[in-house]
Amino acid sequence: MSQYTPTSGMITQIGWYGTEPDQLGCALQITLQSIDQGEIHMIVNGSTYVMDNRPLNVGDHVTFFYSTNAPVPLIYPPRYQAAAAAHTSNGVNAYLDVFTQLPYNSQLTNSDDTLRLNLSGCSLMTLPNGQPFGGALSGKLLLLLYSSTTRSIPAQTTPEKIVVFCGNQVS
Repeated sequence: MSQYTPTSGMITQIGWYGTEPDQLGCALQITLQSIDQGEIHMIVNGSTYVMDNRPLNVGDHVTFFYSTNAPVPLIYPPRYQAAAAAHTSNGVNAYLDVFTQLPYNSQLTNSDDTLRLNLSGCSLMTLPNGQPFGGALSGKLLLLLYSSTTRSIPAQTTPEKIVVFCGNQVS
């Protein structure tokens, strides 16, 4: 099971967030009308990885990822600390998980064996800072952008972009 849970939707509101006066202005509270959970709040701070450093704006379609191990206050709407975010409009999907190469198969598979990667020369592989990645992907946390998958079990995809987190954690 992945240590990060995705939620996708459209940003409806953005405001400053801070629990202490000296923290105000260092984080944003983003209201997301999510596809799976309805209205939720995502906290985005300096440690949140935002793909391509692209600003988040009202009306953007975004996929946020939050840690399944992080504490969450029992409030409505729910409020999660965002670990990563990626713009996902026009049929683009995002996925964040550790992918490994299984002994019986040469393809990379996610932690719960529901998604396999078919890599091609067209897949752009970078580090979080935008520099190229040139090592082995097996055992690394990967943030993928892809358009389509097969209907097989597990689903297979050829990602357009892969961001490689070498320490197996975002930030």
